[in-house]
Amino acid sequence: MAKRKQRSRNVVRFSDGIHLNIGIVIFGFIAIYFIVIIYMYFTAHHIVSYEVEPGTIEVNTSYTGLILRSETVIQAEQSGKLDYFLKDNTKAAKGTLICSVDQNGNVSEKMNEVTDTSVVLSSENLDNLKESIRDYAYSFHPINYFATYNFKTDVSGKLMEAVNLSALNSLSEYSDFAKENQTFHLYYASGPGIVAYYTDGYESMTLDQLTAKSFDKTTYQKTGYKTTGEIEAGQPVYKMITDENWQIVVKVDDNMIQTLGDETYVQIRFKEDNTTAWAEFEAKKIQGEQYLVLNLRNSMIRYAYERFVDINIMLDQQSGLKIPNSSITEKSFYIVPKKFLTSGNTETQQGLLIAHLQENGSYSDEEFTPVTIYYQTEDNIYLSQDDIKYGDLVILSGSTEQYEVQEEEQLKGVYNINKGYAVFRQIEILYQNDDYTIIKAGTEYSIMMYDHIALNGKQVSENQMI
Repeated sequence: MAKRKQRSRNVVRFSDGIHLNIGIVIFGFIAIYFIVIIYMYFTAHHIVSYEVEPGTIEVNTSYTGLILRSETVIQAEQSGKLDYFLKDNTKAAKGTLICSVDQNGNVSEKMNEVTDTSVVLSSENLDNLKESIRDYAYSFHPINYFATYNFKTDVSGKLMEAVNLSALNSLSEYSDFAKENQTFHLYYASGPGIVAYYTDGYESMTLDQLTAKSFDKTTYQKTGYKTTGEIEAGQPVYKMITDENWQIVVKVDDNMIQTLGDETYVQIRFKEDNTTAWAEFEAKKIQGEQYLVLNLRNSMIRYAYERFVDINIMLDQQSGLKIPNSSITEKSFYIVPKKFLTSGNTETQQGLLIAHLQENGSYSDEEFTPVTIYYQTEDNIYLSQDDIKYGDLVILSGSTEQYEVQEEEQLKGVYNINKGYAVFRQIEILYQNDDYTIIKAGTEYSIMMYDHIALNGKQVSENQMI
C-alpha cells in the first residue's frame, strides 16, 4: 500500500484517464533546452579574437628590373669564318684581341687542326685555371647551385681563350701571310670595356625611350653569336659595355614612392647570389605608370649577360604592434572643432552643448550631451554618429557661436573586445604587407599591447556583445 502511494506522487492524473510522468516532462524540457542552445551556437555568428603583440615586419619588396647601360655593338666588316680569342663577359683593355674573321676559312681550319692535336697550354694559363678551380672549391656551398653553372662557364671560357690564342700563335707565319693578302682579319678592342657576345635590341635604349612593352619578358629575345661558325658582313660579332655606371628600372606603386620619402639612396639585394649594393634612385613616370630608376656605379660586370634581374628593395625594419589585416576596418565619424568641448556636472565629464535637429526642421533647446572622443587632432575631435547627428547645432559655452554638424570622415581602426563588447579604436599604420600591419604603439585612442581585438573587423559593429 505504501509503495502505491509513493508511485502516485510521480504521476499526474488527468480526468480523462491520461497518466503523465513528471520526470519525463522535466527530461523533455531539458532536452529541448539543449537542442535550442546547440542550434543557436551553430547558427550564431562567432567573433574570433586576436591578442595584440609587438612585432616586426621586414620591408623587403621583390621586383624584376630592366637593366640599362652604355653598350656599343661591333659589326663584322667582312664575311667568313668567325673565331673568338676572349671569353665572354671579360674586361678588355684597349687593343685586346677579341675575334677574327677568315674570309676563305684556311686559317680557321688550321687553328682547329692545331687545337685538336698539339696545343700546349702555358704555365700562366694553367695557373689561371687552377686558381679558378681552387676559388670555386673553397667557396662552394650546395645551396648556391647557380655558382656551379657560373664556374663551368668561366672555366670553359678561359680554356677556349687559352687554346685559341695558343693555336693562333703557333700559326703566326701562316696567319701573317693571310693578313697580307687581306683574307684574315683580326678585331681589337677600340677602347676599354666589358666584352659580351649577344645582342637583344636594348643596346641603344635610353630612359626616355622606355615603354610599358619594354618590361614584357614574354616578348624578350636574346641572340648569341659566340657559337656562330659563319658570319656575314654587317652582322654583330660582339658588343662592348663601356661604362661602369648602369641603371636598373623597376615598376613600383605609389606606396613604395611614399615609403622611400625624401631618401636618395636605397639598399638592394640581388636574388641570384644574395649580394647587396647601394643605389641612388629617382622616381619616373612612364606612360602613366610609376617607375623607380636605380643608379649603380659598380658590380655591373656580374650582370653583363642579363637584361632583366630580380632584386629586393631593402628598407628598414618596421616595429610596433603587429595585427592581421583582416582586423582592420573603417568607420565614419563627425568632425567638430575641439574648442566646443565643455564640462558637465563633473570636471572629468566631457561633452557638448547641442541643439538637436528635429524632424520638423526646428531645433531643441540646447543641452549638455556627454560624448566619446574616438580621435582628435590639434583642432578637431572625431565623434560617433550615435552621439551626434547631421545638422545638429553645437554651441560654444558662454557664447552665441554655433557650429552645424556636417563634416564627416572615415577612420581606419579595429574593434577592441576586452570588455565583452566591441569598441572601435583608431590606428596609425606604419607598414603593411599582404598579411599583417604594423601600427604605432602608445598612441591615444588606439589599442595597447595584449589587447584583444576582433580578428575580422568587418563582421563587428560598435557595442556588439561578444
